[in-house]
Amino acid sequence: MTAIVQPDRRHIALWGVALAAPNALYLTLVLLIPLGMVATYSFFTYSTTGVALPVLTIANYAKLGDPYFLRLIGRTVGIAVKTTIICIFLGYPLAYALARARPTLATLGFFLLLTPLMVSPVVRAIGWFVLLDRNGLVNSVLMYFGADRQELLFNEPAVLLGLSHLLLPFMVLPLVASIERIPPNVEEAARNLGAGGLGVFRKVILPLSLPGLVSGAVLVYVEAASAFVLPALLGGRFVRMIGNEVFDALLVSYNIPQASMLTVMLIVLTIGVLGTGLALSRRGTVGRSAP
Repeated sequence: MTAIVQPDRRHIALWGVALAAPNALYLTLVLLIPLGMVATYSFFTYSTTGVALPVLTIANYAKLGDPYFLRLIGRTVGIAVKTTIICIFLGYPLAYALARARPTLATLGFFLLLTPLMVSPVVRAIGWFVLLDRNGLVNSVLMYFGADRQELLFNEPAVLLGLSHLLLPFMVLPLVASIERIPPNVEEAARNLGAGGLGVFRKVILPLSLPGLVSGAVLVYVEAASAFVLPALLGGRFVRMIGNEVFDALLVSYNIPQASMLTVMLIVLTIGVLGTGLALSRRGTVGRSAP
């Protein structure tokens, strides 16, 4: 009788380390070291001649108490949260339809959903610019029906519209993956027990698709909070976000310490959202698996 040879755990661990080492080295070189340098520069002193003097100071972070930067951070967080909420409301019906559609219709739906991702955000923003301009298509239609010309660009709704259009697939795809794992007979059982459409969603679909919802919300929030192109083109100087301020501080005023400080602030906010999302996702998974 042939004996079964159990693999040595130490060898498995060594193989795991060997396989992960190149990726860890790559992340260290292109992510951790640059982020460490950015964090270091955020404590340097700004100089109009030397750009950044290696004199440590907390004056850069003290600027966060300034009303301008408080409004900047609040606007960035607010737009990111609003974009996430819009994508949730638009993404759930679309994700459910794709998850329950026939293969042919689902393929067509995924194609239409993902095709805009192949277009540059600049081209996408120009398209919205053409539609929402004072002489654009939307205003032309409004004036045709007797309405007044509207200012549809360079405001927060225009930025929300562009970001929601750009980031909707990042919400739909995780939701589709979660909804596809829900057996249809569970929904049928809920309907047989008297639950209506809203009740089925609230008591069956929403709890069981919570991991996909959290994953999609985190992706949309992170991308929206760090957006630069769409706020710059659709919001102009009236709707500035942290990304726009970092760009100006780095490439216009050459204030590297301030740009680094804002970058660190954005990273801290992002890590906070990621941690909260992972905790909620784990809590939802544990709650479903508990007897």
